[in-house]
Amino acid sequence: MKVHIGLDIGSVSINTVVLDDGRDILENHYDYCHGRPFHQLRAVLERVLGEYSPESIGHVALTGTGGLLASELIGGYFINELIAQSTSVARLYPLVKTIIEMGGED
Repeated sequence: MKVHIGLDIGSVSINTVVLDDGRDILENHYDYCHGRPFHQLRAVLERVLGEYSPESIGHVALTGTGGLLASELIGGYFINELIAQSTSVARLYPLVKTIIEMGGED
């Protein structure tokens, strides 16, 4: 079984989700950055890699304020957060017509 990791690196927190191949959520974490998002990112990655072997990781996708830089540092796919949000909501809640996003920085 492969697992897929999603990381939303924002100005206030890092949100992490680990999914299986069937898109079922295996883990979901909200970690405050305390002004040091890349230090927190390292801690998050250490925690996830402590649970799953590198061979079991299928995809890593990153979004948010720090997502582009993080994708360049660790690899993975950068996805614009508005695209990530609208795609997710369309899949999970197809009747929703409006999304209002209010992040910590905005």
